[in-house]
Amino acid sequence: MKDSWERDASHPTQYHSVECTRGREFILRLTTVADVYAAIQQFAKDKGIMFGKIHAAFMGGFSPAKMFFWTPDPHDPENWHNESCASFDNLSMLISMSGMIHTRLEGGEPVPFPAIHYVIGGAWDVPTVGGHLVEGTKVKGVVEVFITEILGIEAILPSDYDPEKDAAPEEWYREKK
Repeated sequence: MKDSWERDASHPTQYHSVECTRGREFILRLTTVADVYAAIQQFAKDKGIMFGKIHAAFMGGFSPAKMFFWTPDPHDPENWHNESCASFDNLSMLISMSGMIHTRLEGGEPVPFPAIHYVIGGAWDVPTVGGHLVEGTKVKGVVEVFITEILGIEAILPSDYDPEKDAAPEEWYREKK
């Protein structure tokens, strides 16, 4: 049986919460050629940030900008979580970016994993689009990002987690003991 946080809501106002606190706060500056995903992940590793809030990104552009979109799965219509990668090679402008740093298991050990949503547009032949930022998104110019460390929580894995089958499980949190 799944834990309550894994199941569909039993009514429209149901939610799950865990109280946490703010830790250190940073402004991260990325310049031309920096890979946004790789640089934020390395920053989190260097600073020992396992959980954090990525917010208030400003300035900057990308070339290329890569993102995952949720798309229909032609092999399984019930798979609503299918993602396909799109790449926009022309210079694009960052409109909005936010996300979080949480953990993913690599070799059985938790490592920082940036999960970033962003919106680009406003440049040559680039529509206004948004999705999940993918490694390989390169800065053109300067991008600055605020990162707030989140303290007092730890990840919990799904009740049916199988490390042999589930490389990137959805996790939830509990207050650290």
